[in-house]
Amino acid sequence: MSANDKCNQGEAWGSRFGVILAVAGSAVGLGNFLRFPGQVAANGGGAFMVPYFICFILVGIPICWAEWTMGRYGGRHGFNSVPGIFSVLWRHPLSKYFGALGLLIPIVIYMYYVYIESWCLAYAWYYLSGELDLGRNPAVYGAFFSQFTGMEAHGSVFKDGIKPVFWFFCITFLINFYFIYRGLTRGIETFCKYAIPLLIIAAVVVAFRVLTLPEQPIPKPWQTVLPTVINQDQWQAIQQLAMNPQTRPAELKQQVENSIADYLAHQLKSADTQIAQENVLVPPAGFAKTEAAYALAMVEIRSGQQSNAYRIWLEKAKEELDQETKLALRALEKEALQADKSNSVEHQEKIHRQRLVYFSKLTLDSVDQLAANLALVNGAERFGHFKALVLRSAALEVAELPRNVSNGLGYMWNPDFEKLKDPAVWLAAAGQIFFSLSVGFGVILTYASYLKRDDDVVLSGLTASVTNEFCEVCLGGLVAIPATFIFLGTALTMEAVAGSTFGLGFNTLPTVFAGMPDGRWYGALWFMLLFLAAITSSLSMLQPAIAFLEEGFGLKRRSSVAALGLMTLSGALLVVYFSGNAVALSTMDDWIGTVGIFLLATIEVIVFAWVLGVDKGMDEANRGSDLLIPKAFRFVFKFITPAFLLVILGSWLVQSLPAKIEAVRAQPEVLLIVLYLVISLIFLVLMVSLAGENWRRKAIHEEGDV
Repeated sequence: MSANDKCNQGEAWGSRFGVILAVAGSAVGLGNFLRFPGQVAANGGGAFMVPYFICFILVGIPICWAEWTMGRYGGRHGFNSVPGIFSVLWRHPLSKYFGALGLLIPIVIYMYYVYIESWCLAYAWYYLSGELDLGRNPAVYGAFFSQFTGMEAHGSVFKDGIKPVFWFFCITFLINFYFIYRGLTRGIETFCKYAIPLLIIAAVVVAFRVLTLPEQPIPKPWQTVLPTVINQDQWQAIQQLAMNPQTRPAELKQQVENSIADYLAHQLKSADTQIAQENVLVPPAGFAKTEAAYALAMVEIRSGQQSNAYRIWLEKAKEELDQETKLALRALEKEALQADKSNSVEHQEKIHRQRLVYFSKLTLDSVDQLAANLALVNGAERFGHFKALVLRSAALEVAELPRNVSNGLGYMWNPDFEKLKDPAVWLAAAGQIFFSLSVGFGVILTYASYLKRDDDVVLSGLTASVTNEFCEVCLGGLVAIPATFIFLGTALTMEAVAGSTFGLGFNTLPTVFAGMPDGRWYGALWFMLLFLAAITSSLSMLQPAIAFLEEGFGLKRRSSVAALGLMTLSGALLVVYFSGNAVALSTMDDWIGTVGIFLLATIEVIVFAWVLGVDKGMDEANRGSDLLIPKAFRFVFKFITPAFLLVILGSWLVQSLPAKIEAVRAQPEVLLIVLYLVISLIFLVLMVSLAGENWRRKAIHEEGDV
């Protein structure tokens, strides 16, 4: 048997169905059920799907096919690791070193992904045990999540005794290595054959429950309930202070803050009060001393002395503004959240003026009268930031749609085609495709290397991708955001979308399950399906390094698993320890889970189209395939996909790199994590060099035998 016609004599997939599910399992993860819904809702709703599917066709599918093809090609030449595959694709001494990225990326992503995975397992357990029955206040779940994961401060997981999250992390870590130790067929393939159907069934069940939820009552704003909760003497004293022209502003402000703090304390301590049962939105505990809290509370105080002028005006707005205007106001509030994050004063003023335009439809006299009433508060002589806060609150209330399934789906899927003009939306769509399909990880290269010479890669790759898209678009898109809207409404849904994936998954959704009939069991089912989705992905991240250790150094399974376990444990413990504000996790995700993936994907498509050659590459892909790649993809492989990726990398270098470097310089813990990543890359490059020498000696020996 010649050196150029060797099939992998070691591990192999047990069936075509098994490899498709394994690759789909690698792709189906937390991003499908949490990240995707947030991206759609935040980037134009249904309009986001236009760039999403364009990127899927022109970037995701081409790279997926390229990885399947190059992986099978490398496997035919006796290599399963990314450095080895690169060395036969590009006959150059340096080529194998580019493959070091295909080791670093999945190893590092596993280091923090396994920690998040353990949260899903813990939440599923806590739901089953009843420990997550915490009422309907999002602030309570936020506090629980922060304390449980150690995000309060570095090292808090080990402070005053080891916290439960560490033991869930250990269990999850061991489960991963148990299956990876069992090997490709008995471990990964067998697990995915059961896990993928189970998680799809679980997702269908949860989605069906969400789609059959009855309409929920619209809750009262917290500030309108304030007088009914705090001591009445305290409330009357505040009103007297507010009406007394000799009252010092600082004294009044202190009294109002104390009242709000008392209200929040009352609400946080009791999940079963009448207020909670009436589904009153409760702001977070730190809200009491903010300018917004003071402003909104003062509107209620003043309106009580002015025949409830603000409330009368607001009810008039709800009755008289047409549905189109209400939808426009809702879209405007989404935009306002983004303006808040960017701190663009000019943009905020523009949004504020637009609110006035909408409210002026009630007649200018109404708006002017409201402005005059509000101007009395705390000496606000002119139109300014205070009134902007009040009008924003009014806009959110007026734009509140009935909380039913139809409007919940509409919140996520109604298209805002203006967003298509924003380049950031296109970049977000491309990023989601990368996360969604797991391309650029190096995983598919390794998985495909275990295929036989004429095993199909085109239809198999497309099937795995479509399975992932079904889980993402048809299931992930029907649960998180629609359910959040039904139970929490416009304002909190917008906050959840604008926040992090963690906030949506571990703070907001538990609040939703708390309001859902039998929510405890649906919560357990939801987090168990997230755990299954996560573990099928994390298993795939371990296999590339296992393949490298075994073929590069001749290690047996037990030794390779032990070596990889020690390496990944070192980085995972950094993530667990430096958990304050998830610094280690976010740093690794920024540099490796975002930049690294784009970089490796760019290298892969250039190697496929320009080094191996697009004609040879497509001929290799089509051999043995039940479905041929359309000829038009020659142009896509060679020009469109590489250009798209290079533009994204260039944009990142210009827009984001300076800020990332400044963060490394300013924060010692970030610098430590980046140094760890650099040292890990150097170590892997040295390992690749040693493995390359072993491969060279082995090739000389085999040639001598021939």
